[in-house]
Amino acid sequence: MMTFYSCCLILLAFTWNTSAYGPNQRAQKKGEIILGGLFPIHFGVAAKDQDLKSRPESVECIRYNFRGFRWLQAMIFAIEEINSSPTLLPNMTLGYRIFDTCNTVSKALEATLSFVAQNKIDSLNLDEFCNCSDHIPSTIAVVGATGSGISTAVANLLGLFYIPQVSYASSSRLLSNKNQFKSFLRTIPNDEHQATAMADIIEYFRWNWVGTIAADDDYGRPGIEKFREEAEERDICIDFSELISQYSVEEEIQHVVQVIQNSSAKVIVVFSSGPDLEPLIKEIVRRNITGKIWLASEAWASSSLIAMPEFFHVIGGTIGFALKAGQIPGFREFLQKVHPKKSTNNGFAKEFWEETFNCYLPEGSKNHPASASFHKGHEEGSGVGNSTAAFRPPCTGEENITNVETPYMDYTHLRISYNVYLAVYSIAHALQDIYTCTPGKGLFTNGSCADIKKVEAWQVSLTFSIKHACVCISIE
Repeated sequence: MMTFYSCCLILLAFTWNTSAYGPNQRAQKKGEIILGGLFPIHFGVAAKDQDLKSRPESVECIRYNFRGFRWLQAMIFAIEEINSSPTLLPNMTLGYRIFDTCNTVSKALEATLSFVAQNKIDSLNLDEFCNCSDHIPSTIAVVGATGSGISTAVANLLGLFYIPQVSYASSSRLLSNKNQFKSFLRTIPNDEHQATAMADIIEYFRWNWVGTIAADDDYGRPGIEKFREEAEERDICIDFSELISQYSVEEEIQHVVQVIQNSSAKVIVVFSSGPDLEPLIKEIVRRNITGKIWLASEAWASSSLIAMPEFFHVIGGTIGFALKAGQIPGFREFLQKVHPKKSTNNGFAKEFWEETFNCYLPEGSKNHPASASFHKGHEEGSGVGNSTAAFRPPCTGEENITNVETPYMDYTHLRISYNVYLAVYSIAHALQDIYTCTPGKGLFTNGSCADIKKVEAWQVSLTFSIKHACVCISIE
């Protein structure tokens, strides 16, 4: 008897700790079925010299990403819409656990580990032994991530546990390898078509002398490699090929800029994200290197970090690719309803409010260290919030979201937001197939069906692989 009570106490403590496993800042809502989410609410992390003699500390996320928060909102909107539907998953409630990747692999893996750990705890069936009211069900699928390099790392981990992952923005052709990424799907085309189209444009304008720049990751390297293959077939000569990163040291950036300045090539093809390209563009602007024609991949063609007025004399006239936009009825009104006091399930709403109105919310502000960034000032419309709480007036809570201009409210061309919306619905339709399965005609042993009330990630992954291989949209 004593052994049983000791066991139960240990299990209770274990469940209490793991129910809050993962980064503290999150958007989370209970449900019978839980979807995970990974979004870049920040553009990066602060550089910090680590003292190897002391306990490692979590790095601070910096540079607020308004668009990233809008993408997160698109996931929540889709889930709430599905929960209200009388036909799609009726009598079922979807919940969510959403984390900030801070546009880095380490932060994304920290969040992914929380999904995996929760699933392993859930497999212990603790509720059979204890009345654990705070117990969180397994995460049966994950929406995310954004960058291909981050999604690659996440896919390697989720794939070990057959947890399906549906990315809304990772376009690397490497992720199409089903032998390596068995549980990865996406609502965005891979880069092969984009690289081919880039070569077609250069051939059309008879530009036969170009330079190439690529992010040093699983997005940039394969993308520019495919472009070089296509360029060679068209007798397009490449003067230089350079790799970049948002974490490149000053000497590396100076080297690439010097190569561009010394090159006679007037056309530069760039496969990169906005954060990776930004340091290079800043240095090019500082040196006032003009007269170049930039050919942009979709990851930076419409980036708020690059589309800055002070950069226009350098990158104005860029030819870029963009994802096809879609419509989400009711999403505009949903975006306008965000408020830190009303959005109780969204732990990111507080920082969003502070960054939007350049003020601070005193209550509970200590729980969000990312709100106190080491950057002063707020660049309206840039997609980046950088303010220090000490220099901000207090928020009143009565501020009007429609009176300010930020990329968050830019819903005229919903591209990534629409992809997020599609990703959630693709998961919901896979669950619907399980929900409506007819015994004897199912996908599992002897035609059996999965129990929707106890559905497991691997069952959703199998349903995806057979019935929902991809929900892709085109680029234009």
